[in-house]
Amino acid sequence: LTANGSKRIFAFSEQKLSPSIFVYSFPEFQLKNKLKGTAPLDCTSLALSDGGPFLGCCSSLPNYTITVWNWEKAEPICSQPKAGCDVVSLVFNPLNCFQLCALGTASITVWNIEKSTNLHVLKPSCYIIPNMFTQPEVCTKAKLTPAAVCWTATSELYVTCAQGFLLLVDPESLDVSVQFNPSCKISTDTVGLFCKVGLPVKMLLSSVFIEIIKTWQIEQTVTTVMHSPDNEMLVVTSNKVRT
Repeated sequence: LTANGSKRIFAFSEQKLSPSIFVYSFPEFQLKNKLKGTAPLDCTSLALSDGGPFLGCCSSLPNYTITVWNWEKAEPICSQPKAGCDVVSLVFNPLNCFQLCALGTASITVWNIEKSTNLHVLKPSCYIIPNMFTQPEVCTKAKLTPAAVCWTATSELYVTCAQGFLLLVDPESLDVSVQFNPSCKISTDTVGLFCKVGLPVKMLLSSVFIEIIKTWQIEQTVTTVMHSPDNEMLVVTSNKVRT
């Protein structure tokens, strides 16, 4: 299931072999289009773009294919087999509908949708967690596990990890920086969300202090954090609990 608040649409896939994907309007619940299934078994993740008629989906066994659809025409425009074997979520860049982030269990891949007159191609930029760190002060002995991801207003990526780290990824320069390290005092100059195992935390981050605004005891790894379109509500999803 995925939704786009600005376009007032949502999409979901069937739970069966060769599932189709349905796009509906909200709150009318009118069928906008049906995308005939290309996944042999099921779809593990769906995403709708903000700036274009694109829908991204990731299939499971045996192909692990990431496919981008034009949902208005019900046509797949490009796909990449063997690209989604560990993908847990897909997120389009809200400022650039030709960028799709795939969050994996140990990596982050930004797929750029490149096009010519009649051809679209997915071109990847992959970031392995935490192999990109070279500074001793930010290295960790334990392997970092990405838990949730969101795009920033500057087309960068905030990544929260199960071990409590908050990372900032720049898809253009390939730079990755630690914005919060649970074992030391690191701050940034923005307002964001920080999540770790069992304890989602809403934090106010500035250049001089870190203030915890509110916490929720969930006792499960946080898998998704998302604001409502009006920023009045926050959805926090774990494997077993949704708040």
